[in-house]
Amino acid sequence: MNRKLIFFVLVLVMIISGCGQSESASADKKPQQNKSDSAQTSSSTGTRSVFETVPKGFRVVIVGSGNPKTEVGRGAPSTLVQFKDKYFLVDSGANTTSTLLKLGLPAEKITNMLFTHQHVDHNGDFWNFFIDGWQGPTGRRSLNLIGPQVQELYDTTVNFFKTDLEYRAGLGWPKDGILTNVTINDFKEDQYKFELDGVKISSIPVPHTVPTYAYRFDAKGKSVVVSGDLTYSEEFASFAKNAEILVFDGMLTSDFSFVPEQARENLKNGLKQSHATIEDLAKMAADSKVKKVVLTHIGLGNVDVESISKVFSDAGFKGEIIAAEDGLVINP
Repeated sequence: MNRKLIFFVLVLVMIISGCGQSESASADKKPQQNKSDSAQTSSSTGTRSVFETVPKGFRVVIVGSGNPKTEVGRGAPSTLVQFKDKYFLVDSGANTTSTLLKLGLPAEKITNMLFTHQHVDHNGDFWNFFIDGWQGPTGRRSLNLIGPQVQELYDTTVNFFKTDLEYRAGLGWPKDGILTNVTINDFKEDQYKFELDGVKISSIPVPHTVPTYAYRFDAKGKSVVVSGDLTYSEEFASFAKNAEILVFDGMLTSDFSFVPEQARENLKNGLKQSHATIEDLAKMAADSKVKKVVLTHIGLGNVDVESISKVFSDAGFKGEIIAAEDGLVINP
């Protein structure tokens, strides 16, 4: 009996040890991120939300770091620029509204919605953001819509949901913030400069497949730039000059390991017509002398930050490179 008991205990110990080794090995296979003290991942689940504190200046939160293809763990592109207690949401790809809520920021708190361009991976969650942020007793009662083709986006949304919006307004919610008190700044010119909630905002067109604009936010001697999707642009470096944070189109920084090998090279070659190569990103970053580059809009695969950093360094870039993930918080 004692021998059987000893044998049973030994087998149990081996099983438990094996499970522990398996978990450790799995953890070792996770892609490495080079996060500094000024970049961390935030979630309101089980921890304090980053939005419980108000920054003295800028804070950037990557709401969605993915691409047009639905992925587990990555929402489509969306970046939140915060200045003190004011919020500027740039793009609203799939999962934006739910991710914001998970991070501790309901959509009703955001009254400034900016678009780099009107591709589905950048506006696919707009209807949720627009309606969910308005409805209810604490919903937003004003909204600024900014960017290319936003008038068409607004008109299409309101016309399509006309009966639905009238029904919800009939529940007692004011029409302000959705049918009235909506300010639309529809981009059609070469550049824009304006001030909103204490922040100077400038915008220039960048090369992509549809009208696309990059944004620069300036306040208290600091600046944040969101590039949107782009290929190489000589004008971009001067636009982003000396910015503390550059949120950059990192589509082609991926190894596309989630794509079947036989289709991988054709996909990457095709994307070069609409997204900057690593070498082009490196040159624009080096020429602009930005302090931090946050690579977002990650393609289907992993990002080797170490090898990408070498390309950037060879181009003369002396700043920090961070591979984005959903919920990543970056401080200047």
